[in-house]
Formats: sequence, structure tokens, C-alpha cells
Amino acid sequence: MTNRSLAHPAPPTTRELRGLALYRERGDEIEPLGKGRYTVPGCAGGSYTVDLAVFGGEESCSCPDHARHPEYSCKHLSAAAIFRAKARAKARREQAARTTARASRASLAPLAAAL
Repeated sequence: MTNRSLAHPAPPTTRELRGLALYRERGDEIEPLGKGRYTVPGCAGGSYTVDLAVFGGEESCSCPDHARHPEYSCKHLSAAAIFRAKARAKARREQAARTTARASRASLAPLAAAL
């Protein structure tokens, strides 16, 4: 394994790039099942169940590619990971906006009372 810094990350693999393309084309069809599991559409129809192993264990996907090469992340795992990361970022932004709005109202309350 090569040590790489954040300044010099490893280039994305073909599977990761295919996962990004799958997310871009069909990310709106990815469905969370809970506990780090997702249903991800297949390119030729149907869908696969992905487990991102957020609670431990091994990542897995029900696709034939992952069954043949479990040592590699398939494009469905990559697409689900992107979906999860974007959903978490959106939730953080929304929480920050709610917190900011509450803080703004709280700081304006004394001014409004003085009027």
C-alpha cells in the first residue's frame, strides 16, 4: 500500500468513476433502506442491495461483479457512498441553517421587545 497525503490522493479507479456516472445518471433512484443499506439501480435494469457496513463488517453488493471480485468496490457501492455523503452534507447544511435562524431570532428578540 502506498502512503498518500490528502494533497496527493490516489486517482479514482475505473469502478469509482463508473459509480460517479451511475450516481449522476440515476442517483434519484437510490433508496435508503436504513442501517447503511441501499437499493441502487443496475445499468441493465433491476436493482441491487448495497451494504456500506457503516456499523462494522464488510461492504457488500448483490451484483454479479461484486460476487466475482469481492475485494473490489463495485460501481453500486461507489454510487451508494456518494448518495450517503451528499445526504449527510445536505442534512448538516439544513441543521446549520435552522441553528442560524434560531440564533438570529433569539438575538432580535430583545430588540423587538424594546420597540
